[in-house]
Amino acid sequence: PAALCGEAGETAIAELAKIVHRTRMPEGRIIYGGHQRSKTFAIIISGVVKLVNGRPDGRQQIVGLQFAADFVGRPFTESLQLYAEAATDLELCTFSGRAFEELLRQYPNLERAMFKAVVKDLDAAREWMFMLGRKSAEEKVASFLAFLSDRMSSPDAAATKAGGKKGLRLPLSRTEIAECLGLRLETVSRQFAVLREQGIVETSGRRFFCVRDMGGLRDCSESSVGSA
Repeated sequence: PAALCGEAGETAIAELAKIVHRTRMPEGRIIYGGHQRSKTFAIIISGVVKLVNGRPDGRQQIVGLQFAADFVGRPFTESLQLYAEAATDLELCTFSGRAFEELLRQYPNLERAMFKAVVKDLDAAREWMFMLGRKSAEEKVASFLAFLSDRMSSPDAAATKAGGKKGLRLPLSRTEIAECLGLRLETVSRQFAVLREQGIVETSGRRFFCVRDMGGLRDCSESSVGSA
């Protein structure tokens, strides 16, 4: 897993390689959570993970997304309110939680790399909060699509990037996007239609979109011209 190996040192990398397994996981599978200690940690090779917070009244709220190279799990944590679910089919590097925690204790360089991964998660959380802040409906939807275009790694995106377009499969349903952004489903659908009519995005079905004008999308994410 390159996300941790860059600064871990050769000895730590060799020990980490002994506990790593390459795993595929279908969309919808729970990776960790349910107020239980993480028994397995992972680094995402491809796909998207959604982080979900369960509320006391039974409702659930998606509070973040994780992408390729992100670390999935919470070392040294006994109880978790969040749970992580595969938003798409995943390919992961997985390893035993307790074995990994022992390596962190033994190798300071690996622990330092893990600390940087945690800081990256905090930065992503701040970005998520900014995206959900005091914005209009158009700004929220445009910000979300720009965020996905920046973070997602897919064959479609790589193939079209040279031509100035990014083709992506949405990792969330329109209903989930509405819940994430604090909007009604009809509002999200309407804003997709507005962006499409402006020639900023193309859509195909309910899940695929292609950014035709990234500059225009970023402009829409910052200027209040939509309505909630």
